[in-house]
Amino acid sequence: MALSEAGARGWHRYVLGNSGNLLPGFIIALAVLLVLVPLAVLLIFSFRSGTPWNPGPFTLGNYTGAYGDGQTYTMLGNTLVLALCGTAISVSLAVFFAFLTERTDMPFRNVAWMLLLVPIAIPGILFAISWTFLLSPRIGLFNVWMRDVLGLFGWEMREGPLNIYSMGGLIFLDGLRGVTTVFMIIVGAFRTMDPNLEEAARISGASNRRTFFRILLPLLTPAIMAGGIYSFMTSLESLEVPLVVGLPGEVYVFSSYIYFSTQRFSPPQYGISAALGATFLILSILLVWWYRRQAGRLGRYVTITGKGYRPRIVKLGKWRYPCFAMVVLYTLLTIVAPCLILLWSSLQPLYRPPTWELLQTANLRNYAEIFADPKIWDATLNTILVAVVAGTLTMAIALIVAWGVQRMRFRGRGVVDGIMFLPNAIPGVIVGVAIIIVFTQPPMADLSLYGSIWIIVLGLVVHYLAFGTRTMNGAVAQLHVEMEEAGKVSGAKWRTVMRRIVLPLLLPSFISGWIWVAAHALRNFSIPVLLSSRDSRMLSVELWHAWDDGDPGRATALGVLLIVALVVFTVIGRMLVVKFSRQQG
Repeated sequence: MALSEAGARGWHRYVLGNSGNLLPGFIIALAVLLVLVPLAVLLIFSFRSGTPWNPGPFTLGNYTGAYGDGQTYTMLGNTLVLALCGTAISVSLAVFFAFLTERTDMPFRNVAWMLLLVPIAIPGILFAISWTFLLSPRIGLFNVWMRDVLGLFGWEMREGPLNIYSMGGLIFLDGLRGVTTVFMIIVGAFRTMDPNLEEAARISGASNRRTFFRILLPLLTPAIMAGGIYSFMTSLESLEVPLVVGLPGEVYVFSSYIYFSTQRFSPPQYGISAALGATFLILSILLVWWYRRQAGRLGRYVTITGKGYRPRIVKLGKWRYPCFAMVVLYTLLTIVAPCLILLWSSLQPLYRPPTWELLQTANLRNYAEIFADPKIWDATLNTILVAVVAGTLTMAIALIVAWGVQRMRFRGRGVVDGIMFLPNAIPGVIVGVAIIIVFTQPPMADLSLYGSIWIIVLGLVVHYLAFGTRTMNGAVAQLHVEMEEAGKVSGAKWRTVMRRIVLPLLLPSFISGWIWVAAHALRNFSIPVLLSSRDSRMLSVELWHAWDDGDPGRATALGVLLIVALVVFTVIGRMLVVKFSRQQG
């Protein structure tokens, strides 16, 4: 033990004292600058007049202009209502499904587990578009069916009865979309909870219902709070649903207001966007602090009893199959119905609700036009390149930052770790605006990155660094320092140790993180829509332009191809992870 500690001290001296190992320190500093510089410039520009490429004198005009407008408060109110109500729905469903899959005898629990993860593969903009076909007041398929049923009872309606273009529609979609992420956050807490506490409640005569509300929920509070805060932050940054559904219904939220102020206003109101973004940034920092505090409390509440650990399974009795039916219903609403209606629209020259008669008009014309369009091929190549480069850069930087935080002895390691988590709470539209401001002003304007695909890569790297560092922090913590000490003793330099020892041992985690980042980069919309240009087309932006131009067939055909690509990409990546894991085992 003493030898190991002495070796560890020697390794830390080696890292800090060897001049050839300045590279990790440089990369860590670069990562910190990548996060902080755009946000700092955003804060500074919020106090300046003019445009990013021609800034004027300092002023408070941006804040008075932003907060002197009554519509701003309406927009902020809509944002809070959407985030709070959507989070309440997501958390409630996630807790319910986690309880069913981990602590009950519900049939097909493994199938339910898989079904609950699939919705994450559908890009948000496609999810929103699909539901306009299902719940549009006039032509929505579900509304057509409901009007037919109501007509049998003498209730004749030309529209409705439901309207997706409303605040209720936004809340419904936001609540459904957030379930998977919250489920993944809290399901582990259900799995590792000490069953002795429930056994004590049972011996005392408490019913299953009383045990759930008096024992399980209090113990799960930190995990539920962590998932809820994460869901709340995700709802605040959502752009796709507010654009597709909120715009026709004239329901504006923070993210859509930022988009319009920079993309649709003439001239663009970057100053007002910066002022609103600066306020939101402060809120995000507070939420990050609260989230980390709640996540850090998990260890105080969740316990595993050791080799004899076995979670107590609650018998559902006659509710076993009705509970599984709830999972099936969620799957129908989030996967089956959206994908089928997107496929139907992509096969029609002009969308109309599905009927047997219209089935004869189905054709592949939209797909043929897409494959014949050179702009789509350019967008496809750009999207693949951006995803691959963004995934590689993000995980490479995340690996080195995580290694530095875990291995290197320097003041402020906790601060660096907190800064790396900060982008998780910053909406993509704010990251996009901040990047625009940075790279349209000297000296960064001289790099001529603005309008190229590389500025999109940079924005995505900043946006996903939080996930990358979270993934690699846990992996590095499980790697004993003696493995690296052995390389050092044999005379290997830091670069060799990282390439020949650390990376091969952490490859499954690295590839898993790379798949997640690259897949999300493929489907990301908020950052490319602000940073792309004619020379840097992206598939998600082309899809939005097709929809915005009134061409739903082209938009949905692009969407179907994008979903297929994401599924293939994820399956291949998962096979690679399994392969490397077996090789190490």
